[in-house]
Amino acid sequence: MGFNEAKRKLIECLNTGYVLHEERNDIDVKNLLAIGVVSLEEATYIVGRSRGDGYSVSPHHFDTEIDVHVLMTKFSVQAWYVKWYFLGPDSVFISFHQ
Repeated sequence: MGFNEAKRKLIECLNTGYVLHEERNDIDVKNLLAIGVVSLEEATYIVGRSRGDGYSVSPHHFDTEIDVHVLMTKFSVQAWYVKWYFLGPDSVFISFHQ
């Protein structure tokens, strides 16, 4: 799956609420979406504005059959780091922070 398909699918998950969050240490700093600092609407806007620069994909370190997508995007004066994977119909966020 390339950037355009991953972006489309992620926006679809955000719009429909199919969003989960991976448990992790320092979630209050590394996943602002999980703690409500960033809303689903804001996340959709941030992802929607991305152009694919800074996009990469690699196997998950716990399950190599799962592709982990990383998006580093900057617009205006804000830079964002978004890291997620798809599990069934859901997007599972590992990170969503500036």
